[in-house]
Amino acid sequence: MQKYYKYQYRFNASHSFDYDREHEHMHTFTITVYISPTDSDKEFAFTDIDERMDVFLSYYEGKYLNDLPEFSQNSPTLECIGDCFYEKLSDKLKGIGIELHQLDIADHPTSTYQVSDRLHIPVCYIRELE
Repeated sequence: MQKYYKYQYRFNASHSFDYDREHEHMHTFTITVYISPTDSDKEFAFTDIDERMDVFLSYYEGKYLNDLPEFSQNSPTLECIGDCFYEKLSDKLKGIGIELHQLDIADHPTSTYQVSDRLHIPVCYIRELE
C-alpha cells in the first residue's frame, strides 16, 4: 500500500511561448506535491515542507519566467515548468528526508500536468452534463 501526503501551493508568474514580451500573460499556478518520509518510521514536521516550498516558490513569484536561466533553452510551457520543478524539488526534499512521488502543476482549473518517475496518481474532475 502506498501512503503519502498531499500539499498544494500557488504562485503567480508570467510567461510567453515565443519570448516576446508583447505576448506575456500572467497565471496563478497551482502546484501539488505528493510526498512521504524516506524512512517510514520517521516523523517529519509539516512546517519543514511549507518552509521549503515557500522559499522555492518565492524565487518564481511575480517573475517573467522566460527571463530565468532554467527556461533559457526551453520555453516555459506548463510541461517544462513541471519537469523543472519536479527535478529541483525532488533533490531539495531528499535533503530533509522527504521523497517526492509526484508533482502536479496547473495554470487553469480544468487542465493539470503530472510529473512522476514511478507513480501515477489520478486527478479527477467531474463535470455535469447540461
